[in-house]
Amino acid sequence: MTISQGTSKKRKKGKKKKRGIEHIRPKKPFVNYHCLMCHEEEKIPYEVVREMDLMDGGDPITPPRFQCEKCNGEMVPEYYKGIYGTEYKLTDYL
Repeated sequence: MTISQGTSKKRKKGKKKKRGIEHIRPKKPFVNYHCLMCHEEEKIPYEVVREMDLMDGGDPITPPRFQCEKCNGEMVPEYYKGIYGTEYKLTDYL
């Protein structure tokens, strides 16, 4: 056995092989949404936002939007990376 053969099969201690889809899930379970009219902030579960993004067959330029419970204004995400890789930021709408 050569040195290169012995080290290529060893794995560092404490490191586990990534399996399934756990490594692609976001670290934050919520997406912060802000109302454009009254500036109210609401945390919407990431899974709900992702599901709305999947159901929306419309324009990929616009993010999944929600209606403000306080003033019925339009709410946009603080930051969200869509299913097509598009990044949506609050600063784009202010």
